[in-house]
Amino acid sequence: MTASAENARHVLSPIASRLNRWRLGFPRHYFQGGGGIGDDLMGSTVYRELKKRDAGRIAVATHFPSLFEHNRDVDKILWHPRPSINRWLREGLPFRWLGYAAYDSARDADVPPPEHILKALCRLAGITGSVALRPYLFLTQPEIAAGRLAENQIVIQSSGLASAHAMRNKEWYPPRFQEVCCRLRPNANVIQLGSAKDPQLEGAVDLRGKTSLRESAAILANARVFVGLVGFMMHLARAVDCRSVIIYGGREAPEQTGYLANKNLYSPVACAPCWQRNTCDHDRKCMELISAEQVLAATTEQLARHGSPLEVETAEI
Repeated sequence: MTASAENARHVLSPIASRLNRWRLGFPRHYFQGGGGIGDDLMGSTVYRELKKRDAGRIAVATHFPSLFEHNRDVDKILWHPRPSINRWLREGLPFRWLGYAAYDSARDADVPPPEHILKALCRLAGITGSVALRPYLFLTQPEIAAGRLAENQIVIQSSGLASAHAMRNKEWYPPRFQEVCCRLRPNANVIQLGSAKDPQLEGAVDLRGKTSLRESAAILANARVFVGLVGFMMHLARAVDCRSVIIYGGREAPEQTGYLANKNLYSPVACAPCWQRNTCDHDRKCMELISAEQVLAATTEQLARHGSPLEVETAEI
């Protein structure tokens, strides 16, 4: 930074600080998620727990403001695509970054969190006591009604490779997803959500790449069950109280990232959980061990629980 730029910052910083606090209603907290859409959604756990504790006004920076529409736990949403301007927008605010894992490039692996990621995020925010390990997204009644597409709707997502942080080791097998879809169809209306690039499932209502974030949430809110992989859609389903069957394999363990209300199919092979993203020395044995029959059996269990309140895991900090 040049001397003139440093002098300008010295002069402007107090002005920006006072302006930011005033225009945002003097927030006591200002957060930004770890970078992905799922990270931002998981921040809703933190904001709910802070509001329970009457912790003052909360401002949130996000690329995905629709996540927080109608969320009374968040008092102000802001973001600017230019990093230099975004820095000035948060000048003088009590900023905290909500991130839960570091990346080890030598192993192509994330550093495993020592506790459930939602507990870790709450700890970063300075929260103590009992916390509920679940995210939140709030839909309007018209949105919910619009998401009711058919009787007995089941949602499937066949891949997560279109996400911003795609990981091959989270992927199951398209032919097995297809088998699950075919076996479910006689008694359900199967709806496929996700990216337009995801492998298409024959016989499913194809909504790949055709729904907004909130439209997807509304469809999940009306679904009897969601069948998919670890990723944003898993968190979105839990945020709108949709039971899920999640094919974990062995990259990460359900007690690190999952939800009590879900059926989490995990393979406790010797190398699991490895937290590796794309490389694997064992030909993804953890995923190979999970059959279509297991997924179907788990889905049947979840369907039998439809209509009952979803279980919520709590943790002490």
